[in-house]
Amino acid sequence: MSKIIVGVDESDRSKDAVALAALLARGTGAELHLVCAYPYDDVPGRGANAAYRQYLREDAETAIERAMEGIDDLPQVRSRPIPEVSPAKGIQDMATKEGASLIVIGSSGRGGAGRVFAGTTAERLLHGAPCPVAVAPRGFHGRDAGDVGTIAVGYDGSVEAKAALVGARTIARVRGARLRLVEVLDSAWLGTPALMSGPGFIMTPDDAEGRARGYLTEAAESLAPDVPTEPVVAVGAPEQVLAEESHKADLVVVGSRGYGPHRAVLLGSVSGRLVREAACPVLVVPRGIEAPLEELFAAASGTQAV
Repeated sequence: MSKIIVGVDESDRSKDAVALAALLARGTGAELHLVCAYPYDDVPGRGANAAYRQYLREDAETAIERAMEGIDDLPQVRSRPIPEVSPAKGIQDMATKEGASLIVIGSSGRGGAGRVFAGTTAERLLHGAPCPVAVAPRGFHGRDAGDVGTIAVGYDGSVEAKAALVGARTIARVRGARLRLVEVLDSAWLGTPALMSGPGFIMTPDDAEGRARGYLTEAAESLAPDVPTEPVVAVGAPEQVLAEESHKADLVVVGSRGYGPHRAVLLGSVSGRLVREAACPVLVVPRGIEAPLEELFAAASGTQAV
Protein backbone atom coordinates (compact mmCIF):
# COMPACT_ATOMS: atom_id res chain seq x y z
CA MET A 1 0.00 0.00 0.00
CA SER A 2 1.35 3.43 -0.93
CA LYS A 3 1.65 5.99 1.85
CA ILE A 4 1.49 9.76 2.10
CA ILE A 5 3.14 11.46 5.06
CA VAL A 6 1.40 14.67 6.13
CA GLY A 7 3.21 16.99 8.51
CA VAL A 8 0.83 18.66 10.96
CA ASP A 9 1.01 20.90 14.01
CA GLU A 10 -1.43 23.11 15.92
CA SER A 11 -1.67 25.76 13.19
CA ASP A 12 -4.12 26.19 10.31
CA ARG A 13 -1.40 25.27 7.84
CA SER A 14 -1.98 21.69 8.95
CA LYS A 15 -5.48 21.86 7.50
CA ASP A 16 -3.97 23.15 4.25
CA ALA A 17 -1.58 20.18 4.14
CA VAL A 18 -4.32 17.67 4.92
CA ALA A 19 -6.64 19.18 2.31
CA LEU A 20 -3.94 18.86 -0.38
CA ALA A 21 -3.02 15.34 0.71
CA ALA A 22 -6.67 14.30 0.65
CA LEU A 23 -7.11 15.80 -2.83
CA LEU A 24 -4.14 13.86 -4.18
CA ALA A 25 -5.00 10.67 -2.30
CA ARG A 26 -8.63 10.29 -3.35
CA GLY A 27 -9.07 7.33 -5.66
CA THR A 28 -5.54 6.01 -5.09
CA GLY A 29 -6.13 3.80 -2.06
CA ALA A 30 -3.16 5.50 -0.38
CA GLU A 31 -2.83 5.54 3.38
CA LEU A 32 -2.42 8.97 4.98
CA HIS A 33 -0.07 9.18 7.97
CA LEU A 34 -0.65 12.42 9.88
CA VAL A 35 2.65 13.05 11.66
CA CYS A 36 2.95 15.55 14.50
CA ALA A 37 6.33 15.82 16.21
CA TYR A 38 6.33 16.93 19.82
CA PRO A 39 9.53 18.33 21.39
CA TYR A 40 10.76 15.49 23.55
CA ASP A 41 13.94 13.41 23.37
CA ASP A 42 13.33 9.74 24.14
CA VAL A 43 17.02 9.10 24.83
CA PRO A 44 17.21 8.24 28.58
CA GLY A 45 18.78 10.95 30.70
CA ARG A 46 18.40 13.11 33.76
CA GLY A 47 15.83 15.24 32.02
CA ALA A 48 13.49 12.33 31.41
CA ASN A 49 9.97 13.15 32.54
CA ALA A 50 7.28 10.63 31.69
CA ALA A 51 4.43 12.88 32.81
CA TYR A 52 5.65 15.77 30.67
CA ARG A 53 6.15 13.44 27.72
CA GLN A 54 2.55 12.25 28.02
CA TYR A 55 1.33 15.86 28.20
CA LEU A 56 3.18 16.71 24.98
CA ARG A 57 1.91 13.58 23.26
CA GLU A 58 -1.69 14.43 24.14
CA ASP A 59 -1.19 17.90 22.68
CA ALA A 60 0.13 16.33 19.48
CA GLU A 61 -2.83 13.95 19.30
CA THR A 62 -5.22 16.90 19.70
CA ALA A 63 -3.46 18.74 16.86
CA ILE A 64 -3.82 15.69 14.63
CA GLU A 65 -7.51 15.29 15.46
CA ARG A 66 -8.10 18.94 14.60
CA ALA A 67 -6.27 18.55 11.30
CA MET A 68 -8.31 15.44 10.41
CA GLU A 69 -11.62 17.32 10.44
CA GLY A 70 -13.23 17.23 7.02
CA ILE A 71 -11.60 14.08 5.63
CA ASP A 72 -14.09 11.54 6.93
CA ASP A 73 -14.44 10.12 3.41
CA LEU A 74 -10.87 8.79 3.52
CA PRO A 75 -10.83 5.47 5.38
CA GLN A 76 -7.06 5.01 5.40
CA VAL A 77 -5.87 7.64 7.86
CA ARG A 78 -3.42 7.02 10.71
CA SER A 79 -2.52 9.30 13.61
CA ARG A 80 1.26 9.38 14.21
CA PRO A 81 2.39 11.55 17.15
CA ILE A 82 6.17 11.15 17.49
CA PRO A 83 8.75 12.42 20.02
CA GLU A 84 11.28 14.47 18.04
CA VAL A 85 12.85 17.82 18.78
CA SER A 86 13.19 18.59 15.06
CA PRO A 87 9.83 18.31 13.24
CA ALA A 88 11.58 18.18 9.84
CA LYS A 89 13.78 15.28 10.94
CA GLY A 90 10.80 13.47 12.43
CA ILE A 91 8.81 13.74 9.20
CA GLN A 92 11.78 12.70 7.06
CA ASP A 93 12.54 9.72 9.29
CA MET A 94 8.91 8.62 9.18
CA ALA A 95 8.85 8.90 5.38
CA THR A 96 11.99 6.77 5.15
CA LYS A 97 10.72 4.20 7.63
CA GLU A 98 7.36 3.83 5.90
CA GLY A 99 8.72 3.97 2.36
CA ALA A 100 6.38 6.88 1.64
CA SER A 101 5.52 7.92 -1.91
CA LEU A 102 4.88 11.56 -1.00
CA ILE A 103 5.26 14.09 1.83
CA VAL A 104 2.74 16.93 2.11
CA ILE A 105 3.19 20.01 4.27
CA GLY A 106 1.57 23.40 4.66
CA SER A 107 3.37 26.66 4.09
CA SER A 108 4.43 29.06 6.81
CA GLY A 109 1.83 31.29 8.39
CA ARG A 110 4.07 34.27 7.67
CA GLY A 111 3.25 34.23 3.96
CA GLY A 112 0.32 35.99 2.39
CA ALA A 113 -2.99 34.18 2.03
CA GLY A 114 -3.13 32.07 -1.10
CA ARG A 115 0.67 31.91 -1.36
CA VAL A 116 3.23 29.23 -0.62
CA PHE A 117 5.82 30.35 1.90
CA ALA A 118 8.22 27.74 3.25
CA GLY A 119 9.14 28.53 6.83
CA THR A 120 12.01 27.04 8.82
CA THR A 121 10.54 23.55 9.19
CA ALA A 122 9.45 23.39 5.56
CA GLU A 123 12.82 24.64 4.30
CA ARG A 124 14.64 21.99 6.31
CA LEU A 125 12.23 19.31 5.19
CA LEU A 126 12.62 20.32 1.57
CA HIS A 127 16.36 19.67 1.84
CA GLY A 128 16.95 15.93 2.03
CA ALA A 129 13.43 14.47 1.86
CA PRO A 130 13.55 10.89 0.47
CA CYS A 131 10.49 11.28 -1.76
CA PRO A 132 8.57 14.05 -3.55
CA VAL A 133 7.36 16.89 -1.32
CA ALA A 134 4.19 18.91 -1.96
CA VAL A 135 3.64 22.27 -0.25
CA ALA A 136 0.12 23.67 0.10
CA PRO A 137 -0.38 27.45 -0.05
CA ARG A 138 -1.81 29.27 2.94
CA GLY A 139 -5.61 29.05 3.06
CA PHE A 140 -5.77 26.08 0.69
CA HIS A 141 -8.21 24.20 2.95
CA GLY A 142 -10.78 27.00 2.51
CA ARG A 143 -10.84 26.77 -1.28
CA ASP A 144 -13.34 24.90 -3.37
CA ALA A 145 -12.00 21.35 -3.33
CA GLY A 146 -12.36 20.83 -7.08
CA ASP A 147 -9.64 18.71 -8.63
CA VAL A 148 -6.30 19.04 -10.36
CA GLY A 149 -7.23 20.22 -13.85
CA THR A 150 -4.03 21.94 -14.99
CA ILE A 151 -0.46 21.07 -14.02
CA ALA A 152 2.48 23.33 -14.90
CA VAL A 153 5.87 21.65 -15.20
CA GLY A 154 9.16 23.53 -15.13
CA TYR A 155 11.30 22.04 -17.91
CA ASP A 156 14.86 22.66 -19.09
CA GLY A 157 15.77 19.31 -20.60
CA SER A 158 17.75 18.13 -17.56
CA VAL A 159 17.37 14.71 -15.98
CA GLU A 160 15.64 16.33 -13.01
CA ALA A 161 13.20 18.15 -15.30
CA LYS A 162 12.38 14.90 -17.12
CA ALA A 163 11.63 13.25 -13.77
CA ALA A 164 9.35 16.16 -12.89
CA LEU A 165 7.51 15.71 -16.20
CA VAL A 166 7.10 11.98 -15.59
CA GLY A 167 5.70 12.68 -12.11
CA ALA A 168 3.32 15.33 -13.44
CA ARG A 169 2.22 13.01 -16.23
CA THR A 170 1.43 10.32 -13.65
CA ILE A 171 -0.88 12.68 -11.76
CA ALA A 172 -2.44 14.08 -14.95
CA ARG A 173 -3.17 10.65 -16.36
CA VAL A 174 -5.20 9.69 -13.29
CA ARG A 175 -6.87 13.07 -12.74
CA GLY A 176 -7.63 13.74 -16.40
CA ALA A 177 -5.58 16.91 -16.18
CA ARG A 178 -3.68 18.73 -18.91
CA LEU A 179 -0.04 19.76 -18.71
CA ARG A 180 1.64 23.07 -19.42
CA LEU A 181 5.28 22.27 -20.16
CA VAL A 182 7.13 25.49 -19.41
CA GLU A 183 10.61 26.32 -20.73
CA VAL A 184 12.06 29.66 -19.66
CA LEU A 185 14.71 31.27 -21.84
CA ASP A 186 17.18 33.57 -20.12
CA SER A 187 16.88 37.00 -21.68
CA ALA A 188 20.53 37.72 -20.76
CA TRP A 189 21.92 35.52 -23.52
CA LEU A 190 19.30 36.00 -26.21
CA GLY A 191 20.79 38.08 -28.97
CA THR A 192 24.37 37.70 -27.69
CA PRO A 193 26.91 36.85 -30.44
CA ALA A 194 28.29 33.32 -30.15
CA LEU A 195 31.72 33.16 -28.54
CA MET A 196 33.54 31.30 -31.28
CA SER A 197 36.24 31.94 -33.86
CA GLY A 198 35.14 33.07 -37.30
CA PRO A 199 31.97 34.95 -38.13
CA GLY A 200 29.61 35.21 -35.19
CA PHE A 201 25.86 35.07 -35.33
CA ILE A 202 22.95 36.33 -33.33
CA MET A 203 20.10 34.03 -32.41
CA THR A 204 16.90 36.00 -32.46
CA PRO A 205 14.30 35.48 -29.74
CA ASP A 206 11.96 34.00 -32.36
CA ASP A 207 14.62 31.45 -33.36
CA ALA A 208 15.30 30.49 -29.75
CA GLU A 209 11.60 30.21 -28.91
CA GLY A 210 10.95 28.13 -32.01
CA ARG A 211 13.74 25.74 -31.16
CA ALA A 212 12.58 25.45 -27.54
CA ARG A 213 8.99 24.85 -28.58
CA GLY A 214 10.17 22.09 -30.91
CA TYR A 215 12.03 20.10 -28.30
CA LEU A 216 9.27 20.70 -25.74
CA THR A 217 6.87 19.05 -28.17
CA GLU A 218 9.30 16.15 -28.62
CA ALA A 219 9.64 15.77 -24.85
CA ALA A 220 5.86 15.74 -24.41
CA GLU A 221 5.45 13.12 -27.14
CA SER A 222 8.12 10.86 -25.64
CA LEU A 223 7.42 11.28 -21.90
CA ALA A 224 3.71 12.18 -21.79
CA PRO A 225 2.16 10.87 -25.04
CA ASP A 226 -1.17 10.01 -23.41
CA VAL A 227 -1.74 13.39 -21.72
CA PRO A 228 -2.80 16.67 -23.41
CA THR A 229 0.31 18.83 -23.19
CA GLU A 230 0.79 22.45 -24.18
CA PRO A 231 4.38 23.64 -24.76
CA VAL A 232 4.93 27.09 -23.25
CA VAL A 233 8.05 29.13 -24.00
CA ALA A 234 8.72 32.32 -22.05
CA VAL A 235 11.63 34.74 -21.72
CA GLY A 236 12.68 35.90 -18.27
CA ALA A 237 13.72 34.56 -14.87
CA PRO A 238 12.60 30.90 -14.40
CA GLU A 239 11.39 31.36 -10.83
CA GLN A 240 9.37 34.46 -11.74
CA VAL A 241 7.80 32.87 -14.82
CA LEU A 242 6.87 29.71 -12.92
CA ALA A 243 5.40 31.81 -10.11
CA GLU A 244 3.23 33.54 -12.72
CA GLU A 245 2.27 30.13 -14.14
CA SER A 246 1.08 29.11 -10.68
CA HIS A 247 -1.84 31.53 -11.08
CA LYS A 248 -3.01 29.55 -14.13
CA ALA A 249 -2.44 26.06 -12.72
CA ASP A 250 -3.78 23.86 -9.94
CA LEU A 251 -0.33 22.38 -9.28
CA VAL A 252 3.25 23.23 -10.25
CA VAL A 253 5.80 20.40 -10.47
CA VAL A 254 9.55 21.02 -10.57
CA GLY A 255 12.69 18.92 -10.25
CA SER A 256 15.19 19.20 -7.46
CA ARG A 257 18.61 20.80 -7.86
CA GLY A 258 20.88 19.00 -10.35
CA TYR A 259 23.49 18.03 -7.76
CA GLY A 260 23.47 16.65 -4.26
CA PRO A 261 22.49 13.22 -2.90
CA HIS A 262 20.46 10.93 -5.13
CA ARG A 263 16.87 10.15 -4.11
CA ALA A 264 16.73 13.30 -2.00
CA VAL A 265 15.14 16.69 -2.46
CA LEU A 266 17.63 19.55 -2.59
CA LEU A 267 16.27 22.96 -3.45
CA GLY A 268 18.04 25.13 -5.96
CA SER A 269 17.53 28.83 -6.64
CA VAL A 270 14.51 28.23 -8.90
CA SER A 271 12.65 25.65 -6.81
CA GLY A 272 13.59 27.44 -3.58
CA ARG A 273 12.15 30.77 -4.66
CA LEU A 274 9.15 29.13 -6.30
CA VAL A 275 8.01 27.48 -3.06
CA ARG A 276 8.06 30.94 -1.50
CA GLU A 277 6.03 32.72 -4.17
CA ALA A 278 3.64 30.25 -5.83
CA ALA A 279 -0.11 30.80 -5.73
CA CYS A 280 -0.95 27.08 -5.99
CA PRO A 281 0.53 23.91 -4.50
CA VAL A 282 4.11 23.12 -5.52
CA LEU A 283 5.50 19.60 -5.79
CA VAL A 284 9.28 19.10 -5.79
CA VAL A 285 10.68 15.83 -7.14
CA PRO A 286 13.97 14.45 -5.73
CA ARG A 287 16.82 13.76 -8.09
CA GLY A 288 17.60 10.14 -8.91
CA ILE A 289 13.97 8.94 -9.01
CA GLU A 290 13.01 8.15 -12.60
CA ALA A 291 9.31 7.38 -12.05
CA PRO A 292 8.16 9.52 -9.10
CA LEU A 293 4.60 8.99 -7.80
CA GLU A 294 4.11 5.92 -10.03
CA GLU A 295 3.56 3.68 -7.02
CA LEU A 296 1.10 6.15 -5.47
CA PHE A 297 -1.10 6.39 -8.55
CA ALA A 298 -0.60 2.89 -9.98
CA ALA A 299 -3.80 1.48 -8.47
CA ALA A 300 -5.90 4.38 -9.70
CA SER A 301 -4.52 4.13 -13.24
CA GLY A 302 -4.68 0.36 -13.41
CA THR A 303 -0.94 0.09 -14.08
CA GLN A 304 1.85 -1.64 -12.24
CA ALA A 305 4.34 0.46 -10.32
CA VAL A 306 7.81 0.58 -11.81
